[in-house]
Amino acid sequence: MFQGKPPIAASKTAERRTAKRHMSVFLLAKVTAGDRQSLGRVLNLSHSGAKIETRLAFTPGDPLFLEIRSDLKVAGTVRWVGDKSIGILFDKEIDVGRFLSREQPKLRREKPRAPRYVCDTDASISAETEKSVLKVRDVSLSGAGLIGETTLNPGEDVLVTILGLEPRRAKVMWSNAQGIGITFLKPLDFRDFDQWLDEQKARPREPK
Repeated sequence: MFQGKPPIAASKTAERRTAKRHMSVFLLAKVTAGDRQSLGRVLNLSHSGAKIETRLAFTPGDPLFLEIRSDLKVAGTVRWVGDKSIGILFDKEIDVGRFLSREQPKLRREKPRAPRYVCDTDASISAETEKSVLKVRDVSLSGAGLIGETTLNPGEDVLVTILGLEPRRAKVMWSNAQGIGITFLKPLDFRDFDQWLDEQKARPREPK
């Protein structure tokens, strides 16, 4: 009678091998390196590293930060550089399942949000109650934070035109003495946004 390894052992071995492999994915992420920022595309992902498509120029050994959303960030080091893509090694292993999941923590007081890109440009706001020009503090694919005096209140619909981007409808989410936060009714196209960021040469905030 053939004495082979139990099927369960073979199964576990296959699982371990799979865990070491990079999973082909398509995730949008913020890539930050020093005073540079860019929209990146994660092409594959593992517990220990990733392959990323980015407009930023790197050399092996460069440190960087990768942010999928505000509660999913990881630091890493560039290991290799290819044509428009780089390979990075994370400083510490990640939970791949958590990075790929769309579920968000339920116990957090603040809802995790998409990466914000700090910029220094103007935006015109048109609503039934007023028309004004505000400073753009930061912007993401789904919304923006604007600085300046305004009488707009949460819930109001507006037409916002950020310099260099197409006009789009948005809703005011919060308002205070410093400005307002808006969410776009239709997210920005990531290709247009990536091109806009490259043209802006915006300076990011220090990663937390």
